[in-house]
Amino acid sequence: MSGEHGQVSTRPVVDVHAIEEELAEVRWKLRPDGEMDEAAQHAAAEARANVLNLIVVVEDESGMEHVHRVLDGLSTHHPSRTLILLAQEERQAVKLEASVSAQTRTDSGHRVTTEQVLLHAHGQVAAHLASLVSPLLVPDLPVMLWWPGRPDFESQLFNELADLCDRLVVDTDDRGVEPGRDFPLLLNVARRRKARVAIGDFNWARLMPWRHLMAQFFDPPSVRSRLISAHGVTVWYGGEGSNAQALLLAGWVQSRLAAIGVPIPRELRYDPGLPHGVSRFMLYTGGEDGVSRFSIARAPGGRLTTQMRIGDQEQLGRTVAVAPRSADDLLAIELTIPGHDVLYEQALEAAVG
Repeated sequence: MSGEHGQVSTRPVVDVHAIEEELAEVRWKLRPDGEMDEAAQHAAAEARANVLNLIVVVEDESGMEHVHRVLDGLSTHHPSRTLILLAQEERQAVKLEASVSAQTRTDSGHRVTTEQVLLHAHGQVAAHLASLVSPLLVPDLPVMLWWPGRPDFESQLFNELADLCDRLVVDTDDRGVEPGRDFPLLLNVARRRKARVAIGDFNWARLMPWRHLMAQFFDPPSVRSRLISAHGVTVWYGGEGSNAQALLLAGWVQSRLAAIGVPIPRELRYDPGLPHGVSRFMLYTGGEDGVSRFSIARAPGGRLTTQMRIGDQEQLGRTVAVAPRSADDLLAIELTIPGHDVLYEQALEAAVG
């Protein structure tokens, strides 16, 4: 890192105009020496450097460290006005405080300033934080909502924030998420008649290498023609028992084949001895020369191996290295996808079905 400077105001403020004034003050203190006469010009330029509004909801203090670590890794490439809501409605004592901070980085040789507002609320006031969020958003920029953990789909806060946002980013691999309960709720959010929200999912991004490799099996026209005789997909998974990844991957295959009029069943196989997540993925097709199998398996060392058997003939497979992605990488991916990810929504629908 070639340079990083920050200013923080911890004085509690609850008025929107006071928050904006605090932001202006901490930004002013970050101005480079020698720019005194052009401060207003530089402040305006830095504001235009923001590419989005990012709202993050945290339901307890223990999650703050993780959130700050992810946002720190994200700020260089996605400068934003970030609003962190520490919303603790279950706390009895009513509380509403705000603190603001700004940080300047020069990692890429260019001066980029990011702004952050923390709204900390206890009690019933936490349910109404959206009314404070709305006037703090930078106009004409997309609004993203990242909800670490399981979103509280039934809460007033969730639904009011969803009405403000263009995209909701979640992680369906989180321990609190139950696919049988929560996949339909996610799908409902994406398909509301009013204020429809696009969904981003860390899990979907993690499955990208699996999807790409399976699709590449069928690049040759001679192999692609076998899809019309597909008759089943099986996904093996392990770890702590969450089948979210397995459901999404199987749902993706089912939705893609349903699009060409080929409905197929799925089978999910759980093995507690396997590592967490998807361990193997196999698609079966028919043909004049017998059953064909297209398989991808996880191998030690962060690799995926492919196998293809056409009838009785074993085809040459390959091994691909897949680097693990950090949370800030996954968030960055989801923040750059424009509009609704139709393939994800169709996979989610198939998984629900």
